[in-house]
Amino acid sequence: MNISGSGYIPAGEYNENISISGSGKIKGNLRCQSFSCSGSTKGEGSVFCNGDFKCSGSVHMKKELRAKNISASGSVRVEESVFAENKIAVAGGLVCGGNLKGASVRCAGSIEVSGGIEAESFESAGKLTCGGLINAEKMDISLDGAGGNVGSIGGSEIRIYWNPRHAQSKNLIRMPLFSKLVNASPRSYFVVEEQIEGDTVAIECVKTPKVVGRVVAIGADCDIGLVQYTEEIEIHPDAKVGKCEKI
Repeated sequence: MNISGSGYIPAGEYNENISISGSGKIKGNLRCQSFSCSGSTKGEGSVFCNGDFKCSGSVHMKKELRAKNISASGSVRVEESVFAENKIAVAGGLVCGGNLKGASVRCAGSIEVSGGIEAESFESAGKLTCGGLINAEKMDISLDGAGGNVGSIGGSEIRIYWNPRHAQSKNLIRMPLFSKLVNASPRSYFVVEEQIEGDTVAIECVKTPKVVGRVVAIGADCDIGLVQYTEEIEIHPDAKVGKCEKI
């Protein structure tokens, strides 16, 4: 089913691909093989894709979105939860009113999630806002001055670091979990409201009440209330740590 002008799609199950390059409206819950939008789509219900969901235009869903893979190079707003069996890739903007879950989540644009984020692998190099817990086995968050705000972070390997793409590479320091960190003051902190807990934790430019880990590296421009570790700790001289204890 294709819409290249203006039209609507009735609710139901379609054993085919759906493509919208104009302006379309979905009249209820929709199940299809794959979904592609390069125009504008508004959905009154949920969308379930057996295959891929791709948006390079604008999509607004009133309920939830489920697909094998989700790609957003445009603007996607889902008022309930978003689930992908495999990958979620965001190069544009994604706003999720519920929880976000995928085996692999990668963001080079903007992600705003009201609930929590769950993934095996999580990578962010854009703007990140999450009201709940970000839980991932491997987590890599690169900051370039946009800052960010999340509820809490948990995982096995956690790296949050300042990546000044336009700054000069000087005053390099070396820490156990970083190849190199650039000691440059960020325009804003990456704020974690509750705590960061992981096996190995390497962070900079982060403000949070508590960090817990087996091996912990606190880099420059951090503001941490309490650091708890079981094996190794390294704290940059420019970091602010209220209390540090071995447990």
